[in-house]
Amino acid sequence: MTHSALAGKTVLVTRGKEQAASFSAKLRAVGAVPVEIPLIAIRPAAPEEIASMVERLGEYRWLVFTSANAVRFFFPHVSLPRPLPEMAVVGRKTAAALAEHGLSPALVPDDYTAERLADLLMPRVKQGDRVLFVKGNLARPTLPEALRNAGAAVDELTVYETEPDENGRERLLSLLRRRELDAVTLMSPSAVDSLVRLLDKEVDALLSGVAVACIGPVTKEAAERAGIPVHICPTDYTTDGIIKAMEQYFSMEGR
Repeated sequence: MTHSALAGKTVLVTRGKEQAASFSAKLRAVGAVPVEIPLIAIRPAAPEEIASMVERLGEYRWLVFTSANAVRFFFPHVSLPRPLPEMAVVGRKTAAALAEHGLSPALVPDDYTAERLADLLMPRVKQGDRVLFVKGNLARPTLPEALRNAGAAVDELTVYETEPDENGRERLLSLLRRRELDAVTLMSPSAVDSLVRLLDKEVDALLSGVAVACIGPVTKEAAERAGIPVHICPTDYTTDGIIKAMEQYFSMEGR
């Protein structure tokens, strides 16, 4: 069995409670020690608005999801089987969330970003096509703006809300002050914002000597904009990708 460079490393898992368990299990499988302190909390949005929009699904040509959470919070309101618009998703995890409902997307980009999904969708969208963009409250406007510029009529439906979670602040400060974390993982710009808020003026000092790993370029850009140096950013924007990238980083660090 190959020895992982992450073995024995203490890694902060900052995902919401619902998604932290699977990531932590993968970290344990390579010998790392995950510490779960959620930086964000995810809550369902107004069910009445979602139910109302579901009744109008037949009006849409495309149904677009840019996160697995959008799928998870949308489909409990949909009675299947029923006719659905063609679906486009941002990546494998979102496609896997659809598969849990026995559904397959027509479009999945190879580069898991809203920009790449927009590039794939725009040639397929005709003038006047109606598109329903199912999202969280912090979704970037990139994709709906691109589709509107291509002539589509885009409606946006917020099915979940992401909020800062400050419950673990004292524990996080204690771990960082005692230098007990080897790496911090950040999986979204909202997690970056929450971390900066929690650490406040100590952010530079507390993260000194800690490897900061971001899930992808959008989160990396948010971290760097906040003045946080990013050491690790995978080319595969998934939990498996970030684990491999951390293994590579710590392998090189040990030489």
